[in-house]
Amino acid sequence: MDIVVRKYEESDYEGASRLLKEAFDYEKSPISDQRVHEFVACMDRKIVGYFNLMEEVDVIRNFKIFHVGYVCVDSTCRGQGIGNQMMQFAITYATEKGGARMELTSGNQRVAAHKLYLSLGFVKRDTTVFRKELL
Repeated sequence: MDIVVRKYEESDYEGASRLLKEAFDYEKSPISDQRVHEFVACMDRKIVGYFNLMEEVDVIRNFKIFHVGYVCVDSTCRGQGIGNQMMQFAITYATEKGGARMELTSGNQRVAAHKLYLSLGFVKRDTTVFRKELL
């Protein structure tokens, strides 16, 4: 079966929300932002994957960074190369948009995803993430 990765469209809302709910227990917000590039992976016209890229400029070092977010694949379709194809698409897209770096965070339990990211040349950083909820 062919996998097509393409830009997210408003008509993809329900399919993307379904995947985000399954993977992260979040429903998709209907709000869009020009700094966030959203994408879906489709197989036989069904949405089977979602991810986004948030574009940022490092104003100190003067280069563009893309943060990969909410990478998810339908649980019934995993192991078919969808995540790999989405990430390859993301790398090409960010490169073509002038990105100098891509970054992502991934939960410790997502071992298969970590293996994929390492195979694509991502390097695990020895960092600690701090977060403060404001709302």
